Amino acid sequence: MQEALDWVYTVTGKRVTRVRRLLGGITSDVRAVTLAGGETLVLRRYAAWGREAAKPVAREAATLERLVRSDLPAPRLVAARPEGDVPMLLMTRLPGRVWLTPPDPDTWLAQMARTLAAVHATPTMEPARERPPIDPAPLAVPDWTRRAELWKRAGAILSTPPEPITPVFVHSDYQHFNMLWARGRLTGLIDWVFAETGHPDIDTAHCRLNLAVLFSVDHAERFRVLYEAESGRMVDPWWDLRGLSGYGQDWKQFIPVQVAGRAAVDAAGMDDRIEGLMDRILRRM
Repeated sequence: MQEALDWVYTVTGKRVTRVRRLLGGITSDVRAVTLAGGETLVLRRYAAWGREAAKPVAREAATLERLVRSDLPAPRLVAARPEGDVPMLLMTRLPGRVWLTPPDPDTWLAQMARTLAAVHATPTMEPARERPPIDPAPLAVPDWTRRAELWKRAGAILSTPPEPITPVFVHSDYQHFNMLWARGRLTGLIDWVFAETGHPDIDTAHCRLNLAVLFSVDHAERFRVLYEAESGRMVDPWWDLRGLSGYGQDWKQFIPVQVAGRAAVDAAGMDDRIEGLMDRILRRM
């Protein structure tokens, strides 16, 4: 960690006076670092990734630089060090915190939908990579399910290619753990390491998956309706199903780590909520 603090001093010219770990990160080590003079920045270290993080860190840094020209609530890049055993990113700290217990979920979801529509309306930019074509493949029926027929129907659909669409700028990890809120307002969208050019429902499907896992099918469905109203386009059920295919039993272990005590976690009910959402999606086809 001292090497990271020395690097912060090198790029800012200011001594670090305080370091605080931020909650919820599972792919990187994220710290709030306060500098002499009082300014607080965010330091993100990819210790677990090692040198494999070099390209993603360089891409995220360039993406943040280009997002300065947008109206999206993204952090500003201070410095990046893609090379070395522990690639690092230093950025401004946005106001707000992760908020998982809003008293009015509909207003919360509406802001999430509005922000996502704005992401997709942002002109595509390099160095966001274009996602390679999807190879249709059958979806295996998980051994934990009691509703195998749902997975078989979903698998048959996913074995055919999706409808083509003009790709847009996508966040690729759009969900409530990557959003900051202050006084009921969405003030920050963070973690742009996977940003790319692709189908907009990469984001809607991933967000709906996360909403169903932690909250309810109704949260996921309400978000879809609100996003469709904001974006003027219908969410493609094919991508919804593909998003759900990423769910597995390991979610019951890492979701509590991300939540970090900030909300109740009903791990036992995750399977039922996922299959409930899958049922709703299949009814739209």
